Amino acid sequence: MRGVVGIDCGMSNGSEPGTGSDSGSGGGLAPQSTLAPTDLPYRDLFLSLVEELPEAIFIKDLQGRYLFINEVGARYLGKPVEEILGRKDADLMSLEEAQNTLEFDRQTLLAGRTLHAEVHEVLAGVPREWLSTKGVIRREDGQVVGLFGIARDLSPHRRDEEARRHSEALFRAAASSSFDAFFLLRGEQAQLRLLRLNAHAERLLGGAAADLEGHPLLEVPHAAFIAPRALCDEVWRTGVPHDDEVEQALPGRGRRWFRRQLSAVGDCMAVTVRDITEQRENQMRLRLNERMASIGMLAAGVAHEINNPLAFVSSNLSFIGGELRRMELPRDDSRELMDALREAREGAERMRLIVESLRALSRGDPVNTHPLDLHEVLENSVHLAWSRLRSRGRLVRDYGELPLVLGNSVQLAQVFTNLLINAAQALPKQGGEIRLVTHMHGSSQVVVEVRDNGCGIPQENLERVFEPFFTTKPVGEGTGLGLSISHDIIRGLGGSISVDSVEGQGSIFRVFLPVVDTGPLEKPPHEASLRQFA
Repeated sequence: MRGVVGIDCGMSNGSEPGTGSDSGSGGGLAPQSTLAPTDLPYRDLFLSLVEELPEAIFIKDLQGRYLFINEVGARYLGKPVEEILGRKDADLMSLEEAQNTLEFDRQTLLAGRTLHAEVHEVLAGVPREWLSTKGVIRREDGQVVGLFGIARDLSPHRRDEEARRHSEALFRAAASSSFDAFFLLRGEQAQLRLLRLNAHAERLLGGAAADLEGHPLLEVPHAAFIAPRALCDEVWRTGVPHDDEVEQALPGRGRRWFRRQLSAVGDCMAVTVRDITEQRENQMRLRLNERMASIGMLAAGVAHEINNPLAFVSSNLSFIGGELRRMELPRDDSRELMDALREAREGAERMRLIVESLRALSRGDPVNTHPLDLHEVLENSVHLAWSRLRSRGRLVRDYGELPLVLGNSVQLAQVFTNLLINAAQALPKQGGEIRLVTHMHGSSQVVVEVRDNGCGIPQENLERVFEPFFTTKPVGEGTGLGLSISHDIIRGLGGSISVDSVEGQGSIFRVFLPVVDTGPLEKPPHEASLRQFA
């Protein structure tokens, strides 16, 4: 503050204290001060500057009299400048306030250097918080002749800070009560930065707000779908809010559907994201139920139309069998004809069971379960799918010893036939192989594995293979219902079905079924174990 020393604080002889003509400039200099006997060319500049500053600025002599104060300081003291100059704090404020001020002055003069402090006091009847700076003024020879002070009122800042905290608390309370994940992003030149997010947004991103706020959005894994930069730029450019639905895969949660809304707020972007996966699944189930109702009506008609000619076929097969037994044919010819007749009867019986299943489907009858030999069901499924299997590769059976399982033979044959056909369709043109593996899983379940070395299932589709109507096959080659229906059948029988797949290496479908608590089978393992079909 040595530059203040040269300020002309004197007035012409005969002037009264507090009536200096310079006070009209906003601030004022006390008359006949001993601080600055010389004049400086920067006096007017100094006076102009201190009047533009928001801080209170003043100069006192060693007796504590105000020699200079700007308009801000005078306003805080609650008096005009001319009533302050030449007076002491005891003349301008309460005794307690004056003593506190004088004590800070005394410490500053004793220290001989600039001191800083935060001061809480009541000034002119108003509680205030100050950031106060005081320092000594020296002459050219180093002698202390007074002190200066700069005081900044922190009360508005404190009020603004408190209001900001209050507003933030209200925002978090309001945002947390919403069912949507809420994000406030600020657009920067090269990125989007997370400013605020609520509790639902924390759960969506898998992190705490304190750890995420202030960070670029791209640094948060799996968060880019919330607000793609190109989409934000479009909303900023047009000013039109954006509303759409987006599908996203999340770690540990699978594929989810979200309703996303973006609105521009200055250089910020307000984004709400709502998980609508359950809603979409309910809609898909409703559509599936509608389709299944139509299929049920169709099934009833088909079952009725097939049943009559099937009865004729079965009756004629019985008649042919009786006639063949009465005919005298060579033994080899007779055996060959009887084998063909037996296979035709088995096929007719299988068709009858399918017709019964179609009727049950159309009526909504409960599924009847009974103990059965799973290997026999698998062999029936192989026969049903053999026309597809034999041209695509080889089938390897690896059957273990299993107890009876609780299930429905027609439904299980439908499941395994579908799995075998899917596996055959995935095989490469050369070197394709399907393995049927059975073994125990613990003591209460058996496992049937249908393995193939085919093309595999892409990772993005792996979690959707059991969804109704989801298919990667060309139009006309698949309905997307096979695996979905198989999943529902196995679940209805008290079991489960899962899939593991590596793209380009193959897939493994595993079917888990409950066993019948009657002990292991009496008969030895299926004689077809480890047998191979070329």
